[in-house]
Amino acid sequence: MKRKVLALLSAITVMASASMTAFAASPTVPGTEAPAPGQAASTVVTEMKTATEYTSVTTVSEGFTVTTVSQTIVQSVAVTVQNQLLNNLASVGASFMEAAKANTQLSTSSYSSIAAAAADPTKRVTASVVSVVEVNAQNAVKAANGNYVVTMNVASITSNDAIAILHYTGSAWETIIPTNVANGSVTFEAASLSPISIVKLEVESLAAAPKTGETAAAATVVMIFGIAGAVFCGKKYFG
Repeated sequence: MKRKVLALLSAITVMASASMTAFAASPTVPGTEAPAPGQAASTVVTEMKTATEYTSVTTVSEGFTVTTVSQTIVQSVAVTVQNQLLNNLASVGASFMEAAKANTQLSTSSYSSIAAAAADPTKRVTASVVSVVEVNAQNAVKAANGNYVVTMNVASITSNDAIAILHYTGSAWETIIPTNVANGSVTFEAASLSPISIVKLEVESLAAAPKTGETAAAATVVMIFGIAGAVFCGKKYFG
């Protein structure tokens, strides 16, 4: 009887451990963090698509396959993009710019504009998540450096885009700098495969809104000219 109880307890322990491992390997939705000190640019993550929509627009190079992730993973990506990319524009832009200088397949100007925008309150950096999928190695083999070389195809990517790759390692999201960005595709290296997200970063200038005092003054000038015009027309008509 005692042996049966011990066997049952052992089985329960193994099952619980397996469940905990599986749970730990799946991304959760993190909390939103504050931007880096000194960052003045505004930031925004564009509206996310559904997991199935991302799968429908993404294909991958030979030897790999893509499958649909959970909607929780999509939500996790949205917050991670804010925390790891948009909240650290100066650092992200600088590191990507250095990589671009050493790699002619990347747009140096696209990444440098991100770093320059960090401390500029008249700039807004927008992050568009163009893909979130599970990438699987069907029969692909690793390169000599121990990494998989993956090319993901998404029609909305252009060669001048500032692209960042997010890869879930099983315990955290890591940021990967692509090795090539072309029209309709991005290539990168990763030591392991799991949820992968492609993020496009864009910088735009915000139109300077007139100050309240300036607006009131302009309205007053318009009103004065309007009254003057009315008086002139009145005199001409009745004179």
